[in-house]
Amino acid sequence: MDKKIFAIKEQYNNQYNKIYAQTSLEVFSEGAGSHHPSYIMVWWGMSHQGVTPLNFCEKGVKTGAGVYQEDVLQGVVKPLYTTVFIGQKWVFQQDSAAANKAKTTQEWLRRNVPSFISAEDWLSGSPDLNPLDYKLWAVLEDKTCRKCHNNLDSLKRSLMKAAAEIPLETVRASIAEWPERLKACVGAESGHFE
Repeated sequence: MDKKIFAIKEQYNNQYNKIYAQTSLEVFSEGAGSHHPSYIMVWWGMSHQGVTPLNFCEKGVKTGAGVYQEDVLQGVVKPLYTTVFIGQKWVFQQDSAAANKAKTTQEWLRRNVPSFISAEDWLSGSPDLNPLDYKLWAVLEDKTCRKCHNNLDSLKRSLMKAAAEIPLETVRASIAEWPERLKACVGAESGHFE
């Protein structure tokens, strides 16, 4: 499980899109937008069985431990035990965000999932070990951000459509890379590796 922010005006190579104007008012009057476009935070989970539905957190909602536990863990993760992983062993992995490391979150996980990688066992700042970070977010972004979106509803629809179109083979291939990435991380003594 991981989260990522998507903006409605996001598109590739945005740093190369230049607007020449004498004042900032000219930029906005030409419809070029804002330096602070509307955005949405997306939580997403994946497993060998497939991906979870996308979970959206609107701008302005503080995503602390309480929101994370209620919206994501209780609403998305806990049902997986009886819907996706029926009778199977599974391990829950998350990153080291503050809401994820919170004592109340760690306690929730101990009570509600069969197994998880605890905060003390997880490297801080370790995107190289999260299949969403090293593979699937890029696939989702590529499918979703080929064009700008005019509003959050358009962006949400595009994200949901793109997530539904990602083949299970792509998800499983990203998971299959995890053991080798873990070995490389251990070999690099938790330092940078390619």
